[in-house]
Amino acid sequence: MGTLSFHYPKVNHFTTDLADISPKLLTDIFMPVLIFSSAFEIESHTFKRSLSQVLLLAVPGCLLTSSLIAVLVVEVYAYEWNWYIGMMFGSIVSTFDCFITSSILRKSGTSKALILIMEGESLFSEGTSFIAFECFKNLDVNLADFNVKSFSVKLMLKVFGSPLLGFIMAKLIMFWLSYIFNDGLIEITISLAMTYITFYIAEWLGMAGVISVLTMGLLLDTVNFSPEIEVFLLRFWETLTYLANTLIFFIVGIVIAKAFQQAELNDYINIIVLYLFMYVIRLVTVLLCSPLLVRMGYGFSWRWAAVCVWGGTKGAFCLSLMLMAFQTEDMKLVVRNKVLVLVSGMVLLTLLINAVSMPWVLQLLGLSDVSMPRRQAMYNAIQRIQESTENTLSMLKMDRFLADSNWEMTKITVLMEDPYKTPGDTVEMEEFSPMSRMTTCPDCDRRISYTPAPRELEDMMEEARIRILKAQKMSYWKQYSSGMLNRQAARTLINTVENVTDQKGKFMGVQDIQKHWELKGVFITVKRRLEDWLYHKVEKLKPPRHPVLRWCYDVVFSVPFEYSIYMLILCNIFIIVLEFAPSLGQYEFEISVLNYLFFIGYALEATFKVLAMRTAYFFDPWNHLDVVVMILALVDIIVQDMVDREDLHTLSIVSSFKMLRILRVFHLTKVLIPKMIALTNLQIHKQLSFGYDIGKGYVVGEEAVGRIIDHISDDFSISQRLKEIVETNRQDATREMGMLQRDYPEIAISVKTRQAIRSVLNNERDAIHTLLSGGLLDETEAATLNKTIEIKMKKLINFPPTIPAPTAEDLLQSLPWLHLPEEIAFIRRVAKLLYFDFGDTIIEEKEAPEGIHFIVSGMVKTTGTKPSLGGPVDRESRVTDYRGPGSILGELNCLTLQPTEATVICETATQTCFIDIDSLFEAFDLFRVHPSLEYKIWHSLAKKICISTFQEHIDYQGWSYHRICDYLSHAFLVDLVINGKRMVYDGNMEDVVVVYGSCDDTHTLRISYVAPALIGRSTHEIVGKSGMTKLMIIPSPVRNDRGSQHCQRHAAIRKGHGTRGTVEQRPGEHPPESQHHTCSRYTCSRYTCSLYTCSLYTCSRYTCSR
Repeated sequence: MGTLSFHYPKVNHFTTDLADISPKLLTDIFMPVLIFSSAFEIESHTFKRSLSQVLLLAVPGCLLTSSLIAVLVVEVYAYEWNWYIGMMFGSIVSTFDCFITSSILRKSGTSKALILIMEGESLFSEGTSFIAFECFKNLDVNLADFNVKSFSVKLMLKVFGSPLLGFIMAKLIMFWLSYIFNDGLIEITISLAMTYITFYIAEWLGMAGVISVLTMGLLLDTVNFSPEIEVFLLRFWETLTYLANTLIFFIVGIVIAKAFQQAELNDYINIIVLYLFMYVIRLVTVLLCSPLLVRMGYGFSWRWAAVCVWGGTKGAFCLSLMLMAFQTEDMKLVVRNKVLVLVSGMVLLTLLINAVSMPWVLQLLGLSDVSMPRRQAMYNAIQRIQESTENTLSMLKMDRFLADSNWEMTKITVLMEDPYKTPGDTVEMEEFSPMSRMTTCPDCDRRISYTPAPRELEDMMEEARIRILKAQKMSYWKQYSSGMLNRQAARTLINTVENVTDQKGKFMGVQDIQKHWELKGVFITVKRRLEDWLYHKVEKLKPPRHPVLRWCYDVVFSVPFEYSIYMLILCNIFIIVLEFAPSLGQYEFEISVLNYLFFIGYALEATFKVLAMRTAYFFDPWNHLDVVVMILALVDIIVQDMVDREDLHTLSIVSSFKMLRILRVFHLTKVLIPKMIALTNLQIHKQLSFGYDIGKGYVVGEEAVGRIIDHISDDFSISQRLKEIVETNRQDATREMGMLQRDYPEIAISVKTRQAIRSVLNNERDAIHTLLSGGLLDETEAATLNKTIEIKMKKLINFPPTIPAPTAEDLLQSLPWLHLPEEIAFIRRVAKLLYFDFGDTIIEEKEAPEGIHFIVSGMVKTTGTKPSLGGPVDRESRVTDYRGPGSILGELNCLTLQPTEATVICETATQTCFIDIDSLFEAFDLFRVHPSLEYKIWHSLAKKICISTFQEHIDYQGWSYHRICDYLSHAFLVDLVINGKRMVYDGNMEDVVVVYGSCDDTHTLRISYVAPALIGRSTHEIVGKSGMTKLMIIPSPVRNDRGSQHCQRHAAIRKGHGTRGTVEQRPGEHPPESQHHTCSRYTCSRYTCSLYTCSLYTCSRYTCSR
């Protein structure tokens, strides 16, 4: 545009105003956006550890570079510049913009520490250069007005005041945002407005706005904002940054084109010399700093040094300073033109040479090489993607519109290639699979499985550790996004993960977060001190036997007496204040009489207390204060009668005694102590609630990580070690949470209730979104409903930290399989409340089931094998877990009549609600109408099994807990008898899960599904292989009528796939003759049923003929 403006006057008409734009306007509009956006995107934890390295390169390194460049342009170039102009020019070109370089580094997978060092140096060098630029520019323009004192004050404000202002503004924004919930427009407006306000306030106070905005941006992160607007927030600032860079380059392009019209050959030579000399200086600076850099932060290598030197490209900030210098009218025009030409030439060369050649430099240095563990991780990921692709193709082939597609071409087109493979790489991706890596035995020349070397195993373990920590971090963020974690707890957990990531070989354990729920700190000390003051041991005295002393005791420890003393103190304080009023000297006698009366009242109080408390009176701190004040009052009375009114020195002593009598006002604080204790308890409860929130989030994160370990590492030894570490950490955290709930049950109930409310509200919001996307709601109606839900969510911010624990009857009503009032009444009648002490055994392993235990309070430890779910029992694998209130023990064993798999021992005093097995089966007989009680218990267990199965499956890793629950809301159970066949995925099913027993694919009997297992979508018919197989069927969403699902279930029953307890008949209804079948499963006489005659097993508990 600048070149065209010289040849076309019409173009020049539009570019003239842009070229003459005010540098102050340019700085005030674009600089805050560029600085805040870059600082906001930096990872705070990694940056904090690299801060010493960044400051070393950005402050002394930047100043050294500026000084050496000043030597070049002042002493070598024939421009006749003074040192002030030279330093100003040096401060301009010593900055660099690593936007392009960091983007290339991220794509190549280079160390994050190196990227953060370069980004941090870029930001802080911009602040250093901006301060140096303004100082030396002012010295060149206004040297005559230079004042050392004023200059020192301004420099101190810029260096120290600017970060302080940025810190204050960041805390103000955090406080403001804590009262705003899920309002994207307001939150983004706050971030934008406060960025400019911080910049303008800093400039108005004589500080460096760049430093203030930089500090504010570094202290803020996405966790400070509502999780729902994270993507919108980042895209907003990314767009603003792009617009700012584009406009700056556009304006500078016009100015540069005009400046280069007058450039000479010597200027081009000077640009090349300056470019070469600049990187020589940069190399020297990095080498001088390297002895310190290697001992700081993440260390420093010669490869990192080469990247830091070559990656120093110039960008928008450098051009902004150049424009400010060019449009400084008090500077000579020839100087401004030369600055414009040299700086623009430098920017152009760095973008054309350094930025373009950076990928080649990284490859040459070996920083773009992909390690073996990362190649293996990529192989595992692609294997999971291909598995998902096969399932999708299998389902699409059943689509009536796509059945005749060219599937061969589809497979070739969607085939996933190795993204890490380079054109010259001859290693195939499959070679990174642990199963396919082979080696030759040195003794027999046979091909055997490859065993990784110890160093390779160590590298693989470290890579797996980092991925485990990343998965934990993502789990915490998901919990925060769904409202299961509050903002402060999420930030604490994420920061802890980031701290642990830097320590090689370390995993995040309970000890890293335990301090957050331990009762330590100032609030505990204050509470104990206040309680000692309020509830002193003398108040626990027994009343004396003597009638008079007993009457004194009753008077002293009565409420009216205490409040009478408080009123006496208030009146006395009022009189003491009146004594110092100069206009009331004429009432001196009356005031003296009142002081005598007050003294007599205090003396009577002390007498009554001595008679009531006897010697204990002298051990109460409050009485000590009363005695001291009473002695001061007595001295005041004596001195006042003996003093000479003319002696000013004596009068001052009397006044001092009068002032000391006001100490009795501290006795009134005893009334406020209960309020102070209540406030202290509130803060302690908030701390414990915060700690419980962190602990629960940690446990959920460990459970989420434990489900994906097999996808993180294919090496068996590494995966087993990871499982042991994660499971141990989960058990320790669960135990700590159980102990915390034992000591403070009301706090745990509060956290759980808040999370339950948020889960339901999330589900309601998702339902509104579904209705809106389906056209059942318009945008106005959906917005109104969403606003109502968000108001309820916002109220959770001030949710009470404590809620009374529910009673046993309340917990019974919350059982997931008790719905009808008749069922609740029956269970409440037959249930027994049992109490166990620490160490008592509730259930013994390998015993016959006696009933169901529902934990009301306390915590138990379960040790044994995993539930077999109808499959083989792994006796060698032992599992330990902890259960707390709300947990149910023995459900599955009572349903299957199988021996118990675990021993349950009390870790604390425990209270359980016990339902014996006879009463349970009696309830099954009573409540057989669909859905029967037995069916509902099976259905509840099946849901838990399905949730765990889906969470472990790679296809559902992105699904939240409540989304899976909503997905299972219409699922139903069917039975599959041994050798019985059933069609699956026939167009009416989304998923089929084997929740108990086992089955085979009829097309290829090599594929077996043993519970718990998700049947693959490529399977279309299965056959039962165990005595009892139960399938959880998730129906297709097109069948949204509940009745249709029941019909599917009863259709399965008519085919002989019924379940015990699901053979419901309405009163007076008899099945037709064609529905009579012979069941080969049971010879048990528990039921008399006209539909089934079972003849396989003999039941020793019941005599009936089902």
